[in-house]
Amino acid sequence: MFNLKLVDISKASINSISDSFNQLPKTEHRDGEYRLRRYSSVRLSKSDGFKYKKLQSEPFNQSVKYNQYQGGVPRHFEEVEDDVIESLGMLEICDAFTESCGFTDEHTIDIHQMRILTEGKTVPVSPEGVHQDGYRYIAIVGINRKNVDGGDLLVFREQKGYPFLGMVMQPGEMVIINDRQLWHSAKPIRTIDIENIGYMDAIILTAG
Repeated sequence: MFNLKLVDISKASINSISDSFNQLPKTEHRDGEYRLRRYSSVRLSKSDGFKYKKLQSEPFNQSVKYNQYQGGVPRHFEEVEDDVIESLGMLEICDAFTESCGFTDEHTIDIHQMRILTEGKTVPVSPEGVHQDGYRYIAIVGINRKNVDGGDLLVFREQKGYPFLGMVMQPGEMVIINDRQLWHSAKPIRTIDIENIGYMDAIILTAG
């Protein structure tokens, strides 16, 4: 068992999914105007050659214990598109996650495909603040940044402590965090050139 691991994802894999972020929808949730998102769950199956089968769509539920911002309410998101789930990029990302964490056959992984949009404003990347998500491991994968400053991933040993890691996620950087031992958050992002749109794209994986 480990607490923190950094993994590199290939440029080809990142490029294979980066354009799909342009089709992420806004939602009716509290953060839905600036945190555009799709969500799906997949299951690892050795019988299919370690492929990842997308499961039937269900609402995303998170306890108020872990998310006081908007936990306790089922949140509905459009599914991650099939061509993204089946892409070279998602295969490499999921393989890196499962192999690092030692997951075995029939393990379920939740996938959040997210764009945080600034539109000339400063917006929170982590409106929950310093938090855990209620899983065994989580992973954050940097996909793209455009016309934004900030957004540093922050990792803590204690919820009310100081971060021992702060990094701006660059495309292809994957950070895997032991969600039972560590806490995480992120700095807000702001638009650099307010005349143009700014955004930060990421894939977030979670598994119990």
